[in-house]
Amino acid sequence: MATRKISDLTLLEAGSVSSSDTLLLLDNSDPTDQNKRTAVGSIFRAVPSGTYTTPGVQFELKTSTGLFSEAQGQVGLAMGDARLNLQKVGNTLNIQARDSADANLDFTISAQGTGVIRLGSPLAITDSVFLVPNSSDNTKVARFSTAQIASGSVDVFVLPSLAAQEGADTVVTTNTVQTLNNKTLNSPVLTGTLAIQAVNISGNATIGDADSDQLTVNSTAGFAAAATFSNTVVCQSTLSVTSDVTVGGHLDLGDNDNIRIGDGDDLKLYHNGTQSYVNNLVGALNVESDELTLRSVTSSQNYLYADQSTGVLTLYHAGAAAITTSASGINVTGDVAATGAVSGTTGTFTGNVTSTGLVHQFDGALGINMTPTVYAFECQGDIYFEGSNVYGGGATEFNIHKRVAGQTLSVKNQFGTAEVIINGAGNLGVGKSPGFKLDVSGNSNVDGDLSIVTTDPQNGTGGTVTARRIVLTDPQTGASATLDSTSAGGVSRGKVYFHSFN
Repeated sequence: MATRKISDLTLLEAGSVSSSDTLLLLDNSDPTDQNKRTAVGSIFRAVPSGTYTTPGVQFELKTSTGLFSEAQGQVGLAMGDARLNLQKVGNTLNIQARDSADANLDFTISAQGTGVIRLGSPLAITDSVFLVPNSSDNTKVARFSTAQIASGSVDVFVLPSLAAQEGADTVVTTNTVQTLNNKTLNSPVLTGTLAIQAVNISGNATIGDADSDQLTVNSTAGFAAAATFSNTVVCQSTLSVTSDVTVGGHLDLGDNDNIRIGDGDDLKLYHNGTQSYVNNLVGALNVESDELTLRSVTSSQNYLYADQSTGVLTLYHAGAAAITTSASGINVTGDVAATGAVSGTTGTFTGNVTSTGLVHQFDGALGINMTPTVYAFECQGDIYFEGSNVYGGGATEFNIHKRVAGQTLSVKNQFGTAEVIINGAGNLGVGKSPGFKLDVSGNSNVDGDLSIVTTDPQNGTGGTVTARRIVLTDPQTGASATLDSTSAGGVSRGKVYFHSFN
């Protein structure tokens, strides 16, 4: 084929070019083979990304107007110092208008002429940015809030027909003072104060349809005839009744509401939400009845019972009689625990008596397990105490008497072993049962003189000291001499005589 100039080639119009048509290229990176070709479609897959100030695709003689892509998934339309960005973020396609010249930029979408903008999908607008400005004054703005809609629910608002007043109407708000005309309310629920200046009812009127409904009348109400209230009546002021009041149902009062009786409200009955009270301010509180019972709310247990005909008063514990009065006194079933004085002339306790007082006085004899007849204190059984001392005695002497002659008197340790014994013959034993008037088991010490008197001084009998060995010690020098019975015969040492046992 002969060489032809590019100007001699056939020019294809814009509508005749396809993406597979070939374009001639000059590849400057390959000096050995600079002449190459490429498809038209490949050229448009290699368009420079550009920026909004220098678009990758620009329009003729408009260097800052065109298309650009600054990031993956983003396409922008540059228009001088403004641009329109389209970017996919997650499952959302964001459209954003930006302008480098202004801090705030309005974004207006409008249809031509009387055409309308139609959305093929639901339009979700965050309530904080759903604003309706005034057409001539942008400072007048209405904003809608969904804060009161329950979570997970969809509320539908239906606009009413304006009918004869076509062209304008007023939206009813929650707090603004407004005048409503020609409204029919079906099953309205009013939670605040309903102020009615004048009401004219010519026919029958029914207020409320349940026992829980309330009618509050703050002004003076006059009933020329008998009035029947089939529901709750609330009186916000003083209710004065000049005749008897007949109540066919309950008289209900709220917590801390009082029933007050007397000119000075001297007697009050009320419940504070936790406890119930009968408060008598003046004089005595008298409860008069020939028969009186205090019992549990279920009537399963009695607390107190009194009967005028028998004179019996009974106090109960856990449903069982604990204290019962009689003509002679009281009968106690169970133990008696007293923190103060218990006094009386006669009486019998059949259970345990526990007293925590510091002083206990008995004006008479005290008997334990027996009736005292002679002495101030008489006991049948053993006596145990944990004190350290026993105090007693009269003005001149302190006597301990054995109840029966010939009995043994012993002092024993905590293990029951006798340490001191006085037997029936009057012999004293220390650490052993005595066989003599004084009988000691173990070493003995006498701090002072020891006198031994003969039984018969005239005949020289008795008064004998029998010992295996005697040690004489001088208390001043400490020198000692031992006298013992080692010789076969008697040995005399200064009028001390030893008897030989061998």
